[in-house]
Amino acid sequence: MNASDPRLLQRDTRARLLAAAPDWRASDARVNPRVAIGSIVAMWLLYFLITTGLAMLSGAPDQWAFIGRRAIVVVAGIFCTFVLYQLLQRVQPRSFGARLATAMGAAIPLVIVYATVNLLVFFYWFPSSDTHKIIAEVQAKFPVAWETVLILDSSIRWYFFFAVWAALYVAFGYANEMRAVERRANNYRLEAKNAQLRALHYQVNPHFLFNTLNSLSTLVMRGSKAEAEAMIMNLSAFLRTSLAIDPEQFVSLDEEIALQRLYLDIEQARFPDRLQVEVEVPGDLESACVPVLILQPIIENALKYGVAPSKGKIGVRLTASHEYGLLVLRVENDVDASVPMPESGTGLGLGNVRERLLTRYGPSAGCEWGRSDGGGFFVSLWLPLSREGC
Repeated sequence: MNASDPRLLQRDTRARLLAAAPDWRASDARVNPRVAIGSIVAMWLLYFLITTGLAMLSGAPDQWAFIGRRAIVVVAGIFCTFVLYQLLQRVQPRSFGARLATAMGAAIPLVIVYATVNLLVFFYWFPSSDTHKIIAEVQAKFPVAWETVLILDSSIRWYFFFAVWAALYVAFGYANEMRAVERRANNYRLEAKNAQLRALHYQVNPHFLFNTLNSLSTLVMRGSKAEAEAMIMNLSAFLRTSLAIDPEQFVSLDEEIALQRLYLDIEQARFPDRLQVEVEVPGDLESACVPVLILQPIIENALKYGVAPSKGKIGVRLTASHEYGLLVLRVENDVDASVPMPESGTGLGLGNVRERLLTRYGPSAGCEWGRSDGGGFFVSLWLPLSREGC
């Protein structure tokens, strides 16, 4: 298996994705700090406003004094929730369930701290007129550890408040991570696809070069010095042009045909009196975009299985049409039916064309070949018709 094998490229891509996962998992799972801190402040401010508003509407006495006490408690709540946020930032288990369990567990000691501050503010530092009455009622039921009972009772009621914020933070963080994973997976899939396209493209030139050198060898052995020299010049021009092209590039159909004419000039030197080429492309399709050198293996096959094994004149025809939003290109020769046709699915060239089309366009593109009605050999390919990007 070589470096251009698509299976090797896909396996390498998957390995890179898995290897990189530990590095970016934690950072992607974090919510934007401004959003997180803003949600903490907003949550406690909303609590403060709602609690104060309800107390005033109910006509509770001495509300202005309670506003100050409540403000102290809110500041303590913001501080405890911020500590919870810092803990959750640093602890990022892999699964969503583990993260949620960690968040719920981390909220317990912090809500106890908050309940303790709440007890100190309302029962010790700034007691109200009915504070002693409340303490007496609790002491009557729990004479030894009444403070602990008040703290536990307050913690149970406030735990839901902390837990809801922690659950939302974990949910948003997990959603961020899933979006980041999907983006990276898409990027790696695109990278693998481009690498595969490059590999398929780079298979064209060696294949073409091998066939051309065979033709050149034939001319040299025949003593056709002038034809061999012309072929060398044409080969140089073709390779210089094709190797300078980005394999992922799209070119217009008109430019693609111009590239193929360079190749046909090479073959014309080999078959000066036997090769006839006909191109029929409507003017409105000349600007249609196609993958660069997509026609190269097809025209090679038309010559290899048409002109080379025959002795008479052989015509090679290229036609373009559009049907149902697709650009259809057909290359055929008029070789005699007695000339054997290549077996379906064999050879590098046509398989390369089909693979390039499927890799780039998926099921909306394809390639087929076989005997034409006139007895010759045809290759037909179709791809989405587009005039943008080339």
